[in-house]
Amino acid sequence: MAHRVDLVVSVERGAKQAAASIEEAARGRSLAVRTELYAADGAVDELTREEIASAHAALIIGGSPSGAERFAGVPLISTGAACPLTVEAAGDLIDGALALARLSGNQAAPSGSPSRKETLGSKLRRKLARTPQEAGPRAQAPSGFAESVVSADYVLVGLRCSTRDEVLSTLSRCAVDLGLAQDADELMAAFLKREAEGTTGMLDGFAIPHAKSATVQRAAVMVAKLAQGAEEWETMDGVPVRIAIALLIPEGQSGTTHLKLLSRVAEALMDDGFRAAVKDADDPEAVARVVSEHLS
Repeated sequence: MAHRVDLVVSVERGAKQAAASIEEAARGRSLAVRTELYAADGAVDELTREEIASAHAALIIGGSPSGAERFAGVPLISTGAACPLTVEAAGDLIDGALALARLSGNQAAPSGSPSRKETLGSKLRRKLARTPQEAGPRAQAPSGFAESVVSADYVLVGLRCSTRDEVLSTLSRCAVDLGLAQDADELMAAFLKREAEGTTGMLDGFAIPHAKSATVQRAAVMVAKLAQGAEEWETMDGVPVRIAIALLIPEGQSGTTHLKLLSRVAEALMDDGFRAAVKDADDPEAVARVVSEHLS
């Protein structure tokens, strides 16, 4: 049986310095890491499927390696370009990958240093805020994927809710009205179960609540823009939640669609332009258009 690792890393063979920085940053966080170096003709020390399946998260440094589908179902961050990395920058990528793992509901994901909450709040603010040229290739979504999960009908603007639970309850009732779920109470329970495992409050007034439940009829993204900040919703930077991007996932798609949507939304929230565009949009059509563009 393969030895369990915290992080698996696939690095272009010409970027050995980046691999060394990642391994040093991982050691500083007391994390077990396994790295492969890949090229068009194959990989050195190739990661096994067992190692990938056992990992909490994955990093791809460079273009998409051959057999990238091996990483399906594992929280993943890809840099795209295989550029040199400082140890600090490598640590930022590791922190982001593990934060994504925890958001995905992987409670076994290590927390790292004692100051991890503070670290996430300060570092996630700037990590993955990449220009389109710097952003790496992502797994291609099926044609029409974004349009099928978010529409103007799923966007609530000017919502007058003052607490986290009021927001989640309103989203649950609206999901039933829209035919996205069958039972509002069951959906609300799924939202609260996820919050009990760890807050989905992020940065800059955003949250990503998500519910995986048999009551959900089809995968969907709902957006709630609040008239005022929601209380009792812990965030990484202490800023009250004003915008909730909620993921509704059918129970049978919890390991596929769930991670795909969560990764896309989490990456989008690290983009200053995306956050600004969602904040500035004042009608459901505009909000849905911005979100759809970043999920495509």
